[in-house]
Amino acid sequence: LVRFKHGSDLTVPDTRGAIDDWELFEGGDLLSGALRHISPVLVPAIIFMGQLARSRRSLPRYHADVLRRITFVYLLPAFLLRHIWLCQLDAQLYAVGVWSFVFNFALFALSMKGSIYLEPHDRQMRGWTMLMSQGAMNSFLYPLLLGNPAFGEKALACAVLWDLGGNMWICQFALFAIAAFYKPTALGDDRVGKELVSNEGADDEEGESLIAKPAVAKGGGASAALRTLSDSMPREILMDALKQPVLICCVMGFLMSFFGVPLPTALDTPLWVAGEPYKIALYFLVGFYGEFSLSSEDVTHLKCALGLRYLISGIIMVVVMAFLPFEPIYRNTVALALLSPTSSYTIFLVGEHGYGEAMLRLTVCGGFVSTLMSTIMQNVAIEVFASGVNIASSS
Repeated sequence: LVRFKHGSDLTVPDTRGAIDDWELFEGGDLLSGALRHISPVLVPAIIFMGQLARSRRSLPRYHADVLRRITFVYLLPAFLLRHIWLCQLDAQLYAVGVWSFVFNFALFALSMKGSIYLEPHDRQMRGWTMLMSQGAMNSFLYPLLLGNPAFGEKALACAVLWDLGGNMWICQFALFAIAAFYKPTALGDDRVGKELVSNEGADDEEGESLIAKPAVAKGGGASAALRTLSDSMPREILMDALKQPVLICCVMGFLMSFFGVPLPTALDTPLWVAGEPYKIALYFLVGFYGEFSLSSEDVTHLKCALGLRYLISGIIMVVVMAFLPFEPIYRNTVALALLSPTSSYTIFLVGEHGYGEAMLRLTVCGGFVSTLMSTIMQNVAIEVFASGVNIASSS
């Protein structure tokens, strides 16, 4: 309500895309403070509503699938387009995007290798491990940075460029290609959970075909050609990945911000109305699809996937903190981004590519556990980083 309070004063910045997206009034109001205190309760309440809708069958499964598509095809793109467009990007931070591409490619390669090692026999579970061990949902990090005075908008710009430089291509391209490549019928075989190639060496080659690797031709002779992602993926899969609304909106938002194109109110308001319900719908879907009674085998798969994810992220975070040539606030922001939970897009990909009901439930549970772990780690880390900044400034 800042615009209405200042009337014709057009110099007041639009802060609706920042931390007050869910605040009805300004920060000092009693209701706003109450909302901040009850917000941790609202998330499990929405998840519980989704569980209740499934258990009482008040929402048919078909309608839930429609809601899932609407959430990821319309609400999420609108949410990202508006937030990226409104972000004030600093040209000096473009190097962060370059480093993000390098580190995210390293994360991609390590995830591929680790998934093949952890799941040598189950092809679909290997693909699922790849999906869960890379790509991050950074949207929860943005309000966390804006709410801490030691970080603020300067850190937000760094987080956005880190997201655009590498994480966006992992989430909106690599994950889509992996899900399509490892889906049950991707190679014309619907044998879910069984090894498609009896020879272990040939299986490893198939699993590693998503990254550059010398291949052996089917004719038997050694081939000098390099198998790349574009060689091993059908053309239609790559084209579908490039045409995803989320990828298009991320690129468009970056270009609009880069060229300084103002976001008109006539477009700002519809994007805000369409994008902000994204998190509510996501929490509801987590409750609807998630049956949190896991078997011991499911727990083992979950431990392997999330353990691989945070192990790789931890290694890269140590390298970033030790060697990234930026000032501390940017290194700290990148470290926080590396602690982000799994991409919510995995729910959409597993559901759309026919991985089965059991794997969809496991994906939802994995995302929920990852969100809890990342939220705790990020809140602890940001307080540690902030206290370090305060000590440095006071000394």
